[in-house]
Order: sequence, then structure tokens, then C-alpha cells
Amino acid sequence: MNELIGAGCLLVGAWCVWKSTRALVRGVMSRSWPVAAGVVLTTKLVRKRNSEGDEVLRQDLEYSYSVQGRTYRKTRVRFGIPRSLKYSDSQRGYRRGEHVDVYYSPSQPSVSALQRGSSPFALITLGGGGVLVWIGFRLLVAQ
Repeated sequence: MNELIGAGCLLVGAWCVWKSTRALVRGVMSRSWPVAAGVVLTTKLVRKRNSEGDEVLRQDLEYSYSVQGRTYRKTRVRFGIPRSLKYSDSQRGYRRGEHVDVYYSPSQPSVSALQRGSSPFALITLGGGGVLVWIGFRLLVAQ
């Protein structure tokens, strides 16, 4: 049974570390990315309850931008922000039809964000993933 739990912790932890590291790297790289003119296509304020029962707000949005004649439609505000924290972390509040700067990867223009950098939340998931990897490794080696 410990092998199964250890393998699960190792896999989930490795996935968290990979996703967080990718978000942090892209966030750092985004600081030097070019800017494209974009427009907010849709916005929706979503009200949910968190684990403590408090109401939290999240803004779902979609924006479009064009690079070298190709148009992209994306939803990312900033790298490393989970969907449930989008609004509370950005505190920006975008409006439909608003013109925005879109920061995009010059080597992969479909990768973009409305804000440069990474959310500090990515560090939390990186640490949590690291702990899961450590627990998984310990459980597997203990056998």
C-alpha cells in the first residue's frame, strides 16, 4: 500500500513542480517579450464559496490579439495564477471591449499573458510539489 501512495505522491508532486517551474520561467521570460495590441472579448464575474464558506470573486475573461497576421484568443492574465485566484490576484477588473497590451512569446506567439511576471502563488505550488515528491520518494525508498 505504501508503494501505491508513494508513487501517487511522486507523480502528483512531479506534475506540480513541472507546472510551477514552467509558470515561473515563462513569467521571468515575459518581462522581455514583445507587446501586441489586444482587446477584451468577454468578461464574466463568477461568485463562488471558498473552503471556509466565504464568497470569493473570480473574473473569467477572453481576449484576442494578432501577431504576424494570425489572430489568437486566450484567457491567461498572468503566469502561475490558478483559475480560482484569477480575480483576487490581479485585482484589475477588465471590461469587455477594453484595449489591452498582450505580452507574447516571440518564439511561440500563442503563449501570452496580460500581465508580465509570475504570481507568487507559483512558489507555493512549487514548494507543495516538492514536499509531495519528497514524501513519495521516502515512502518508496522505505520499502
